[in-house]
Amino acid sequence: MILNDMQKEVVYSNERFLFLLAGAGSGKTRVIIERIKHLIHSGVPVDKILGLTFTHKAAKEMQERINQQEVQLYTFHQFALKSLKNMSNYPYQIYNEEDQLFSKDQHLAITKYKNSYFKTKKPKCYDEYQLKLSTYHKKDFDDILIDFYHLLDQHSRKLNYQYIFVDEFQDTNYLQYMILKKLIGKETHVLCVGDPDQSIYQFRGAQAKIISQYIKDYQAKVMKLTINYRSNATIVEHANRLIKRNYRTLKKDLIPYDVSTQQIKSYMFMYIEEEAFAIFKWIKTYINQGIKPQEIAILFRQHHRCFYLIQTLKQQGFTYFKEKSFEYDQTYINLLTIHQAKGLEFEVVIILGLEAYTFPSSHTYQKELLEEERRLMFVAMTRAKKHLIFTHVRYNSYMQRQKPSLFIKEAGIKSKIYNDE
Repeated sequence: MILNDMQKEVVYSNERFLFLLAGAGSGKTRVIIERIKHLIHSGVPVDKILGLTFTHKAAKEMQERINQQEVQLYTFHQFALKSLKNMSNYPYQIYNEEDQLFSKDQHLAITKYKNSYFKTKKPKCYDEYQLKLSTYHKKDFDDILIDFYHLLDQHSRKLNYQYIFVDEFQDTNYLQYMILKKLIGKETHVLCVGDPDQSIYQFRGAQAKIISQYIKDYQAKVMKLTINYRSNATIVEHANRLIKRNYRTLKKDLIPYDVSTQQIKSYMFMYIEEEAFAIFKWIKTYINQGIKPQEIAILFRQHHRCFYLIQTLKQQGFTYFKEKSFEYDQTYINLLTIHQAKGLEFEVVIILGLEAYTFPSSHTYQKELLEEERRLMFVAMTRAKKHLIFTHVRYNSYMQRQKPSLFIKEAGIKSKIYNDE
């Protein structure tokens, strides 16, 4: 695929500080890769380039696509740990949350506190938690970033990069931004890439406003990628319609490259069992039409909402799905939370559980939290290439009547009662 004009401008730019506002499916990873290749080709030493991203998978994929093993591409945590081991005698073991010494909510509160660099309210369990860690001679992932930040305070010039790339910048927290600032030397060029419309980790301390902070701190030039190469025109139109309801400082409309149209369907079921059986039948139909199982994704806001679907798939002897491992797999349909689906794409996406108080979740009485849920819905919609279906159920398992999610209407879609034609 040839680079479009907007992509070329970023790849060959000489600006020292750039922010790339990259819409869903706009080819941002390719732009980062082509820019790194261009820099190496122009004579920039490979060890003077650093790429920071948010998942091991993304770092590995970029490494393979650049085809240059020496290029340093890491997650923030990987890079911090590697640097701590190289630059100081770092003897700690990593604490894994699966040890379950504390509840999920306690872990989240501690993470937020550390990621704010101790600027938010200190959780009650914090001192007890830190004491436990030191007893076991362990550090958690957030401690690694804090220790790395302190190390940079003492040895900031030891790490001297000419070019730094930060992907998924909308998911950056305050502590990570402080680390980035320490890594920027007198000659460093920086490209941060992100999309505030896909910022969905606020609950963990990520702050999309760090984008505005970076632009202000470094007078960064803002460039945009708005052509969506993933989804058809209908999906793009309705995703745009939904996200416009949010307050956005950096505005953009996605423009579909694929101008074909395919109606988005939304169905209301009376009961959850009926919904599960219908989804099973749709999956079978799509597979019979030649769509591979791994090109189909069932997305939901929370795990419990797919329980009946899993039971139904088992009862029907359906072999093309994985229950325990929610990881991406080449031979199975994907049952994923929307957070797990971030960065992925599928021919068919079915978003189930679009009821009020399920999605958006019941905690969203604050405007800010509702906007976060709306971004989550935007992410879910823009995973789909061709087929997109919404489902919701009128009566829950306690026979209480439920309203449909406001996101269906906001996206400009009309629901109809499901008839098993």
